[in-house]
Amino acid sequence: MLMLFLLLLLAAWLPSFPNHVTTAAIQVLTTANLLAMFRLWDDLSDISKDRNTKPDRVLCQTAHLASFHWTCGILGVTALSTLMLTNPKSGVGFILLTAVFTIFYKLPWRTSWPRLSYHLLIVKYPCFVALISVPSAESNSQLNFMVMFSTYLTLCCYEVAHDPKLRADVSYRFIAAIELIAAAITATWITSSLL
Repeated sequence: MLMLFLLLLLAAWLPSFPNHVTTAAIQVLTTANLLAMFRLWDDLSDISKDRNTKPDRVLCQTAHLASFHWTCGILGVTALSTLMLTNPKSGVGFILLTAVFTIFYKLPWRTSWPRLSYHLLIVKYPCFVALISVPSAESNSQLNFMVMFSTYLTLCCYEVAHDPKLRADVSYRFIAAIELIAAAITATWITSSLL
């Protein structure tokens, strides 16, 4: 989680580093808030499956599941409030992202199509980068997009490398290899743009 946190901040700061310490601090706190909320939401949405496959997890054993739902909701309200106060467009983006993931978590085919499912699940991370980034007058939208795209591809590769079930399947490794090549090409483009 710490590496993911740092990757998202780096992606937000690479095109344009914040001018003020206050802005940077708000971005750090908002990123932590979004990560905590969506990771908890991921686990809550998978709890019925995890009770069979990963019964030793805290959420699978707790008698206070409602507290975790409340915590997730409070994190959501905090994220929305912070984003609305700092950049109303980001607040609207957060509402749309939350609406999309509310639908996504309810889709019955989500577990039947794992190749598509994990790719859709990872989309939230480049969206976090877009939400926390503060556009400046000299910001390059193409560079911002390429940084978010590179972040997405990197995390897709990591998902396959990290998950033993995905890693064991040749087709997942093939997809990850293509994504790794695309990430390397994108990173080269980003580097040349920054130099």
